[in-house]
Amino acid sequence: MNPAPDNNQTQTQEVGMDKFDVVVVGARCAGSTLAMQLARQGLSVCVAEKTGALGDKPSTHLFTASGTAVLERLGVLDDVLAAGATRLRTMQFRVNDVAIPSQMDTEILGTTLGIRREVLDNVLAEHAAKAGADVRLGCPVDGVLIDDGRVAGVATSSGPVHADLVIGADGAHSTVSKAVGAEEYLTIPGNYIPMWSFFEGANPKFDLVFGVKNGCNIVAPRLDNGLYNVQLGFPMSSADAVLADRQTNFDDALSMCPELVDAVLGATRVGPLRMYRRWHGYFRTPVGPGWALLGDAGHFKDPALGQGMADAFRHGEQLAEGIVRGLGGGDIERELLEWWRWRDADSFEMYFASHFMGDAEIAYTWFNALGQTMLKRPDTAGRILQMLSLRDVKPRHALGRNMSLKTAYIAPRLIKDMSQIVPTMLSLDLHLTRILRFATAYPGHPLGARRYRRLRKLPKEATRA
Repeated sequence: MNPAPDNNQTQTQEVGMDKFDVVVVGARCAGSTLAMQLARQGLSVCVAEKTGALGDKPSTHLFTASGTAVLERLGVLDDVLAAGATRLRTMQFRVNDVAIPSQMDTEILGTTLGIRREVLDNVLAEHAAKAGADVRLGCPVDGVLIDDGRVAGVATSSGPVHADLVIGADGAHSTVSKAVGAEEYLTIPGNYIPMWSFFEGANPKFDLVFGVKNGCNIVAPRLDNGLYNVQLGFPMSSADAVLADRQTNFDDALSMCPELVDAVLGATRVGPLRMYRRWHGYFRTPVGPGWALLGDAGHFKDPALGQGMADAFRHGEQLAEGIVRGLGGGDIERELLEWWRWRDADSFEMYFASHFMGDAEIAYTWFNALGQTMLKRPDTAGRILQMLSLRDVKPRHALGRNMSLKTAYIAPRLIKDMSQIVPTMLSLDLHLTRILRFATAYPGHPLGARRYRRLRKLPKEATRA
């Protein structure tokens, strides 16, 4: 990996025109993995990363099996494991007072990993460089170059870099998405604050604890090099009270979950308590003339189900195939449109499921009913695991089955606690409205299909270099 070129190098490059087939903005997991695949296919690739070192980043640090399978196909999984990634083999579903242990059989569910982003991202960036990509750390992108209505490169702190295609893989606050005026659609507000802490010397009985307890959602995986991560999501409605003494409130919520208490007993915190306050779920128009968005730059879902990294790899693998075809003599605009349609069709159900399962404001009756159903019908937990790991079970099949049984568990709860009737009905109305909204926006629906017919032109106010 190379630092940004000095001024003398920049002058030389401008004379000879610094030109690549593809410029990827962002060297994190989405950008580096895409760059690696394109470079291996013989394309010239430049990766421009604003930071000089790939350090810590907000994340669940949970890498589900559908993404691990991509790393295995790329031949880099062994290096990720050698860097310390932990295979997660046992899991505890926690649904309020219901606890359901599960074995994550790799023969059925593939390999799910726990690994910090500062470890994973550096391994992937190194592989991108080994594949032949020009990886430039400490090279911020300030805007895009436009030629005849198309994006034709980027302006960096070291000078212009020209390319046939620019990929924004630069996160939720993507410079590329802002520069090209990528529109958001099907947005969902974030209704909780993820807070997490790393522990050293933890001794968890389960490799992964996942679920909800007393209004806080939970993601707690073993990570690389002996670290353990506990992430708790606090309802946004209580944000001010929680943040007034965040450490005490975090510890109090942790103490309500027996699995977590046992895991961190005698352990030492590593670093500060981290949090991610302002976020929301969205799709962004991810393609246009000369550009595309990958990873969080183009799509962000509720992190409660830990699907973000795996989606970045899966979507990047599909995008790489289209780029190679399109720039190799095919129709790049058609390939980008096809990928956009595929990405949304792939993501819609999980996007809704993530927000439903991570909803810290949802009436507790819903989660109690889910927990009781999982106890009564153990296959429900198995389908949810398949939904989360290999993505070979659709969310509607994992969460929608046994609906009559779930309803049967909700009714007695409402009779015992009449105060939950209104919140339960409001939750039902909200989520049914969202389901209808997504159904009509689906690429296969006549209304939804209109979105994917053509690349949108760059807006007049698009940022130019």
